[in-house]
Amino acid sequence: MAAPLWVELIVLQSIIGYCFAIANGSIGIYNIKDLNLMKGDIVTVKAHKLFGRIETTLFYAITVQCIMMMIPGGILNPGFYNIGSTAGIHVIIGGISGNILFGIKFVNAAFRKNTIYKYGQILGPVGFIGWSLPHWTSLVNYYFYAVPVHQLPIFIIPKNFIISAILPIPVGLCLFLTVLVYKGGAKAQKRFDIHQIAFILHGITFGYERAARDLLGEPALFKYVVPKTYQFLETMMHFMGFEIRELESMNLNEAMDIFMKRAAKINMAEKIKVKWKSDKIFEVESVNCSTAIVRSSMKPEELENAICPWAIIAATIVNKITNKDLEIEPSEFNEIGAKTTLKIKD
Repeated sequence: MAAPLWVELIVLQSIIGYCFAIANGSIGIYNIKDLNLMKGDIVTVKAHKLFGRIETTLFYAITVQCIMMMIPGGILNPGFYNIGSTAGIHVIIGGISGNILFGIKFVNAAFRKNTIYKYGQILGPVGFIGWSLPHWTSLVNYYFYAVPVHQLPIFIIPKNFIISAILPIPVGLCLFLTVLVYKGGAKAQKRFDIHQIAFILHGITFGYERAARDLLGEPALFKYVVPKTYQFLETMMHFMGFEIRELESMNLNEAMDIFMKRAAKINMAEKIKVKWKSDKIFEVESVNCSTAIVRSSMKPEELENAICPWAIIAATIVNKITNKDLEIEPSEFNEIGAKTTLKIKD
């Protein structure tokens, strides 16, 4: 039997992790009618990601520790897989089945953003069940087998099974309510109103862009309309917190760094990433953009050859510093943002 304190600490990690699983599940249930609404709610998105990272870290940390406990007795020891024992139930139903279910949700949440928004109503509950199975089977195994049979002392967690079972529920709900309170009130409503205006303007931008493409053709759009757009934006940059005179004294890397930080600060996107592919080619990626909700109501063909506004803003800064025009490729849009490649002309 592993050291009693180690076993207890694993149970404690499970209780803490389940608090965040309940908080994250509550956020999902709160938005379950239309997950697209979360695209305009940066506060909720950030909390959802934070809670998700905490619960995922604890989930796999516990998994690793459990495997380490099994190594001395042999991973394939039949005693670990006796479905007639609480330990066997925990290993088979909690450990193996739970990891499979939680892994399905984790892979999609971490690497397939389009899928998690489209099928989140299914993947969210699957992940929560994946967390619940090992958590509940571990509590049962600990309180009804490990403690009484091996006479394990309890130092930290509640000595009562019912208290340990119920505790994550109020704590998780309190975390969820904290998110609602933080984003609520007049200040949040004012921010939301600004975002609503941005949604409308974003939609109008796509409408004008499509009309210009239909009237003038794609070559004229990218050769004349887009450059004129980012040149015009130069006069409005100070409204977004960019001082042109300061930017002129910087190199491109410094200016792009300020651009990324400022974009995140105004809460119109969780983050804007600028990746340089060469000294003349770079990529602008928006992550959890608050205007992504506009594209949720648009058909895929309506986004063909469209350009993300963040890329145009980046082009404005680069144009001002280098005094050179840029080629902007059509953006690759996804459920939460877009990627756009830009090239500085000679």
